[in-house]
Amino acid sequence: MRIIAGPTSTALSRRIAELLHSRIVDVESKVFPDGESYVRLTAPVRGEEVAVIQTLSRPQDTSTIQLLQLVSAAKEHGAMKAIAVVPYFAYARQDKRFLEGEVVTAALLARLIKEAGADAFMTVDAHSVDSTKGFTIPVTNVDASPVVSEKLLEMKLNGASVVAPDEGALDRARSLARFLAGEAFAMRKSRDRATGKIVMADADFDVSGKNVVIFDDVISTGGTVTEGIKILRRHNPSRIVVACVHALMVGNALDRILAAGSEEIISTDTLPTTVKTVSIAPLIAEELSRSA
Repeated sequence: MRIIAGPTSTALSRRIAELLHSRIVDVESKVFPDGESYVRLTAPVRGEEVAVIQTLSRPQDTSTIQLLQLVSAAKEHGAMKAIAVVPYFAYARQDKRFLEGEVVTAALLARLIKEAGADAFMTVDAHSVDSTKGFTIPVTNVDASPVVSEKLLEMKLNGASVVAPDEGALDRARSLARFLAGEAFAMRKSRDRATGKIVMADADFDVSGKNVVIFDDVISTGGTVTEGIKILRRHNPSRIVVACVHALMVGNALDRILAAGSEEIISTDTLPTTVKTVSIAPLIAEELSRSA
């Protein structure tokens, strides 16, 4: 298998290629003055199985069109099989129609990725089950809990209570809690769909004197996590650490979370980010080796 290193995932692509002992196909890319994207494969792929690794980081629209171009280029130039590896699947939170007149963007992207020529799709911790329902090609959803837990165990957080910021993220919290040998809980959150305002209820579980890890898939502005920290601090935990899979960290999100009382913020390298990261490369490499 050859690894096509998308412009947004060059470092991660090289880590994965090293683990798989695979050859890298570098990508020449640029954005024209009018905003249009250009990509070119710098090595032949005819007859090869390829993994196109391109995370959908900001600006997401540019990252997305580059992904589609790279998958299409691989197939147009004779690749036998193309796996679209998208560590962060942007628009996955728009996985259903919340208000009349909306488009289910996650399903739209699924159709576009298949139409570009992808034979399979791989992502890391998709936002929800619905996020990948639009695909009609095989989908692999990599669970980041094993690598996130390794870092947390190094921080002496074995046995910590893992708290999901809402009930929809409880399964993700349970997965991490199994590795930490701790309990998992979920906070109750509601959001005004028109204004985006978040309202969180008080915690109905006991974290007094305990180490707590707040775990979510995506941290964007940090609003949800910050409110969760404030509520949990009223219950006198011993430590609070925030962990996530995809650290977008828009604006002053990092400062807000630390100021609210988190000791540290841990994420993976699915996205370029300013927080401490652990690499998802071993888990992606393992899944790719199974499909080769």
